[in-house]
Amino acid sequence: MKQPRNAAIIVAAGFGSRMGAEMPKQFLKLEGKEILSYSVQSFSEHPAIHEVIIVTSTEFQIEVANRYPECQVVLGGKTRQDSVFNGLQACDDNTGLVLVHDAARPLVPRQVIGACLEKLERFDGVAPAITPVDSMIQMDDQNFVNLDRNALRIVQTPQCFRRQILLKAHATGMIDTDEVGLVKQAMPEATLTFIKGASETMKITRPEDVDIATIYLRSRAT
Repeated sequence: MKQPRNAAIIVAAGFGSRMGAEMPKQFLKLEGKEILSYSVQSFSEHPAIHEVIIVTSTEFQIEVANRYPECQVVLGGKTRQDSVFNGLQACDDNTGLVLVHDAARPLVPRQVIGACLEKLERFDGVAPAITPVDSMIQMDDQNFVNLDRNALRIVQTPQCFRRQILLKAHATGMIDTDEVGLVKQAMPEATLTFIKGASETMKITRPEDVDIATIYLRSRAT
């Protein structure tokens, strides 16, 4: 019997209009390298990851395939959830675990990948999360309520699952903003947990985020 394989699905099909750039943010440069290339490298070099699948748009599919020949490149869908499903469909039949990652989060630490895989030995799904450092409120028109930030978490990626669990969640047709939310909604019996995330696994959304990510990169090099 073949040993189960672990696959990383990097979602790189979005445009990222808040960046104000002419091309999607995952193809912009960070310290001279394409943002997408950082997460590709992190997963490709991890000994427990056997396959890296990049999901991208029609406009960039050929270009991405040429730049990352070691990866399988598939076409994204109309929504992020559709793109993740396309990535799941492209996995090797022997894939047991999948890690779904945003291409706009280039700095995923090796230890986060390892910690997620370790937790999947006992859980159906796991995601990294961090506690917000700022005061948090909930707005309602002109009123607001203070929230206890110690009870809140900022959920990051990679969000990691047993592949069959995530496939079953997608098959329900339910919609959510991320994979852990989808599985919780579609399969309440699934066992889900969180690990401690990393501040450098920030999502690059605005131009100033590139500067912050650059600081993290340079601190790694020193």
